[in-house]
Amino acid sequence: MARTDSARTDSERRRPKAGGALVRLKGAHGVGIAKAKAEARRPEPAYPAETVRDQMHRAISLILVSACALLVIGIVMVYSATAPAAIRNARINGEALAFTTANGQLMYAAIGLAVGAVAVFLPAGVFLRAANWIFAAGVALQCAVVTPLGKDVAGNLNWLKIGPFTIQPSEFLKFATIVWIAAQLGRSRTNDWGIHSFFMPSWGILPERWRGVHRLPVAAGAALALAAVLLGFDMGTAMVFALICAGIFWLAGMPSHYYIAGGALAGFGAAVLVAMSPSRLTRIKEYLANLASLPDSADPTQSDFALWAFGSGGLSGRGLGTGIEKWPGNLAEAQNDFIFAVIGEELGLFGCLVVVAMFFVLGFGLMKIATYHPSRFARLACGGIAVWMCGQAMANMLVVTGVFPVFGVPLPLISQGGSAVIACLLAVSFAVSCALSAPGVRESFRVRGRLAHRVRAVVKG
Repeated sequence: MARTDSARTDSERRRPKAGGALVRLKGAHGVGIAKAKAEARRPEPAYPAETVRDQMHRAISLILVSACALLVIGIVMVYSATAPAAIRNARINGEALAFTTANGQLMYAAIGLAVGAVAVFLPAGVFLRAANWIFAAGVALQCAVVTPLGKDVAGNLNWLKIGPFTIQPSEFLKFATIVWIAAQLGRSRTNDWGIHSFFMPSWGILPERWRGVHRLPVAAGAALALAAVLLGFDMGTAMVFALICAGIFWLAGMPSHYYIAGGALAGFGAAVLVAMSPSRLTRIKEYLANLASLPDSADPTQSDFALWAFGSGGLSGRGLGTGIEKWPGNLAEAQNDFIFAVIGEELGLFGCLVVVAMFFVLGFGLMKIATYHPSRFARLACGGIAVWMCGQAMANMLVVTGVFPVFGVPLPLISQGGSAVIACLLAVSFAVSCALSAPGVRESFRVRGRLAHRVRAVVKG
């Protein structure tokens, strides 16, 4: 009897327990799972209230100064870049000299400042609660480009023609996607990014302890926004969207192996899109040809004109308004995607460095909020805006200088485009609103205002 009990005990010991596959998985990857769980439970850094308040004040100052400087530079350079076209129209049509495009840019900047003023005074919680509606509206507008309202420009169906106005919904979808992803990830109380986190809890195939962690809605939403942009065949904007989503996911703690898989998938998709479009394929061939040879003066490309503009500008530039390459027949899209070349020709290397420095200051201010703000939603949203503004600016500059092939990405806050400037000013104002929503920041500005009023009263009296 004792021998039977002993044998039974041995068999029970050899029998796999319930969930044996999971136990074996943990045995094989126990260190990785334990590390992931430890990181998921790791508390987020908390800074003293005084430190947060001081950093928010500095962030607001940096953001406002840099954004206003870039906006002013953009308006001035749009006037300069569109002057030759205005002069030509006046000579050909006998019309009075009218800076129609530049005046429109000034009007859109005023609208953007008005929208931004409203956004600054709205609490960040309003955007958090309305994130689903904002994202749904952005996707719906972008999908409307395939309706009769859509307008084709240079092969890209990325605009809506509504009466006398032309809207580029993808610019507003960038902001909507950032707010929505930040809201979804901001509500999560864990940084767990295991493969199980992409299964919906309603499927009932996960252990109970994992059912509160799911990333599938966020991944699906990001893919939906990217697909909506690709409906208009705008590969440049789609690349910016991919960069924004990757940046927010990185700030949220997504492991690096997801980027390897995502990068491979994105590279394959980009290759397919290039192969399907003769114009994109031609741009790639021109880019590869320019890498192996000097610019061809007999048959120059858009990149060749841009390089000549930088070369003739030198250190200090030819002078504001005196550029040559912006004239009709030379540099195409001088007021839009290639306005950085006009800056290089007329303001020189020093002017280009000022623009680069302003984008650095803007990104630095946004990352201060992404680092010190107590709200996870505000940190992720402002970090996403920093990736958008600075990443797109870097991409534009690399395209204009010939490092990247041409794929049509404007320079934020500087290039001509009403939708782009309004969306950028809205995003900047939202970031300021997030900074003001930190505990004690808005109240400290009120105290400073009352103190300044008292000082002025003492000086006058």
